[in-house]
This record gives sequence, C-alpha cells and structure tokens, in this order.
Amino acid sequence: MWQLIRPYIRNIYRILMILKFFTYDYIRYVKYGGWKENMNDIELRNYYSAMVYHGLEKSLSYKKRNHSSGWRNAFQILNLLKIASKNRNIGFHDKKSKKVLEAFINLPENIHDERSEKIKQEIVSLHIQELESDRNYGAFKYSVDDYKKGILQNPEEFFYSRYSLREFKDEIVKNEDIERAVKLAMKTPSVCNRQAWGIYHTSKKEVKDIVLSYQNGNKPFGEHIPNLMIVTTDLKAFFSAEEHYQYWIDGGLLSMSLMYAFHSLGIATCALNWSAKPKNDLEFRKYLNIKPNHTIIMVLAIGYPDEQNKVCASPRRPMEEIFYALEKR
Repeated sequence: MWQLIRPYIRNIYRILMILKFFTYDYIRYVKYGGWKENMNDIELRNYYSAMVYHGLEKSLSYKKRNHSSGWRNAFQILNLLKIASKNRNIGFHDKKSKKVLEAFINLPENIHDERSEKIKQEIVSLHIQELESDRNYGAFKYSVDDYKKGILQNPEEFFYSRYSLREFKDEIVKNEDIERAVKLAMKTPSVCNRQAWGIYHTSKKEVKDIVLSYQNGNKPFGEHIPNLMIVTTDLKAFFSAEEHYQYWIDGGLLSMSLMYAFHSLGIATCALNWSAKPKNDLEFRKYLNIKPNHTIIMVLAIGYPDEQNKVCASPRRPMEEIFYALEKR
C-alpha cells in the first residue's frame, strides 16, 4: 500500500515546496521591486531614467528616424531631472540622461522647436553636475569595419576551449585581473540598458567559507577556490508585472559574460548555482553585506589554471535536438 501512495505523497510535497519558493520570490518582488515608482529613491530613479533615455537613444539611432518621435521621453527625462535636482541626489544615469536630452533637442530638426527652447530654459535652472568626458551621447555612427574589430580568427577555438575548472592554482587572482574582467562583462546587454547588477567579490577565506557553506555543489573542491564572486540583480530596477522574471535573465546574461571575460584573460571559472531554499537565502544574508533588494543569481568560482588540469568532458547535445525552424502554425 505504501509503495502505491508514496509517489503521490512525494508529488504533493514537491508542489507545496514549489509554492513556498514561488511565494518567497513573490514577497521579495513586492517588497523590493520598483513597482511603486518612488522617484525620490536615487537608485530606483536612475534605473527608470536609464529606461526612459534609452528609449530616446533608440529614437536617435535610426538612420531614417521619425522626426516627430521622442518628445514624450524628452519631457519624462526633464521631469526626472527636476526631481533629482530638488533632492540634490544626482546619480550617473541622471547625468547621462541630461546629456542624451541635450543631444535630442539639439538635433537639426529639433533645435528651433519651441519645445526645445522650453527644455533648454528649464535645464539651465537645474543643479545637475556635468559628466566627465564621454565619447558619445544618444547615438553615434558605427561602421561595418567597427563591427569587424570583434571578429575572432577562430571563434570555435575560443568557445570550445572554455571548461569549468574545479581545481585551481594555489594563487589569489590579482585585483587588476578581476576588475578588467568585470569591466569587459559590463558590456552585457540588459533590459532598457538598466544594468541592474551587483557583483560581490572576495578572496578572504572566512568570507568564502560562509558563502560555500550555503551553496550546494562545491564539495570537495570548495575550500581550495582562490576567489569567489556573487552575481546579483537589483529588484528596484523592475517596475511592472511583465518584468517579474527579467532580473533572472539579466543576471544570467552578466554571469555568462563574466565567465567568457575571464576565459579571454586566461582565467578559469566554475559556475555554482544558487538554487537555495528561502530559509538558506535569509540566513545567508545575516552574515554578509548583500543588499536586501539584490537577488542572488549565482556564485562564481575563479582561479588561475594549473599547467595541467582535468575537466569534465560535458558533451553537448546534438544541435538538431535544440535548434528548430520557426514556422507559422
């Protein structure tokens, strides 16, 4: 009898656990998400500003653009800049949005528009510091030769040579190598270019021990990992119900970019998943300075490879099992 009902009990238990974990994610999204749109919060406002001015950037980037487009975004940016100026808490995207707005109103087709004149007058009265020199604002010309600079002589050699490594050289990865990889990975695309990431890094044993004690899957190599990163995304950056899963996507994109960035520098990595129980996630945050609004996406082990290494073969599925022709039903 027990053998008959056991599978049903197991399935009921799994469903209850799924509901519990979904509820935890739901509560975090409601508590920390940007859906309230409190523009006095500098972090939230800057994510929103990025979304708005990126819309204006897209309007500016078309070779055959609609000359009447972009004004709604332009006045939204102006309103956000007024809030920033009033609160005297100016962020990077506040400053960037001002530059994009200025590029928009100074377009040949806009410069004499009465709306441009109104915006110019209002900008002058705002206390928005200038950004340090930046090569471009809004949009710029980019030739096919510029694109070709990214072509690899042998892309197969680069992609097929990356393996997850679980045993590293007994040497801490240099800070300049860590920072270089992070800067490379920050070119990762994100929804509306919000870049809602938080990357935490350590090489301290006592900190690594805490992280690895809550991460499943690092035995028996965890204690020998030289450097660890925790990749997170900021829930404040996501404003609508349609974006309830977007932070996982953006965090996953950044994680893969980090692994390829390190690979390009000859540094090995191993992705350590963070499929943690709510209880573990809550306990973990008591010991480390992870912001409460940052959702943990994954942990990344980092280290220099030895002269000789052993790796999992990890065969790839046949392409025909995952690659489909998209057809109309």
